[in-house]
Amino acid sequence: MKQLKRIPFCPMPVDKAKQISRRFYFMAERVSKVSPKLELTLKQARMPIDKMEYASITIFSATFMSVLILSMIFVISMFVVDFVQGLMISIAVGSSLFVAIIVYLLSYPKLLVKRRVKEMERNLLYGLKHMYIQMRSGVPLFESFISLSQGGYSSLSDEFRELVKKVQTGSNIQDELDRVALQNPSPHLRRSLWQISNGIKSGSDMSTVLNSIIGNITKEQALALRRYGSQLNPLTLVYMMVAVIIPALGITMLIVLSSFSGMSITETMLLGLLGGLGFLQFMYMGIIKSRRPNL
Repeated sequence: MKQLKRIPFCPMPVDKAKQISRRFYFMAERVSKVSPKLELTLKQARMPIDKMEYASITIFSATFMSVLILSMIFVISMFVVDFVQGLMISIAVGSSLFVAIIVYLLSYPKLLVKRRVKEMERNLLYGLKHMYIQMRSGVPLFESFISLSQGGYSSLSDEFRELVKKVQTGSNIQDELDRVALQNPSPHLRRSLWQISNGIKSGSDMSTVLNSIIGNITKEQALALRRYGSQLNPLTLVYMMVAVIIPALGITMLIVLSSFSGMSITETMLLGLLGGLGFLQFMYMGIIKSRRPNL
């Protein structure tokens, strides 16, 4: 497992932050309860840190950044408003920032887990085909695990690399398959590992088991593509209405109304409309990207 070097908003390396943040342990237990599965999520995100350490670093980072921003805003506001208003504004901004950083850092491991799931599921079918070809060629199952761990399949290879190391140090291969399946965030990989483990226990032909798994995943991906295609049709219609038709008709109506009412169309109005359209374009691309299946 790689060493954790940085955490967002943490002003120093993690090793030093662990030492300083120990004085926040009395608050860390309460903060960790906000995310009950924090310890499991940290393991799935491959972050080598326990939940108490991470929660205390979260509090330390949020406190440091909020105090820093609060001080900067207070100093700047002293040149604009009086002391009381500047103090109230800086406290309000600092408190909001404190809560926002805690919420973000508690959800940060989940973001890493989602990224790892996407990487694993994007490479899972190719990795299983890699193993299937090996098995059909007469290579033993464990040797195919070693080949997959060295195959450059990103997070998928990392999972099998850890499994291979555990087995080589004396662990039982079925126990390790069950352990990885329980701790893995990807439902497709979890189900595949359980099927492989059950196949080992029942003494089945592993090439047949792998072929069955590959067939099931291929069907699921085809269904996911069809669902994605069906979702694009209404999204495209909404995009055409909001980003093309309504702005064109809106500008035409503004020109007509301005000729009757004497209202002038300023450059600021047109720039505001252009900025709104750009924001809609950005939101639309985000929606399309979030719904795209991991293939």
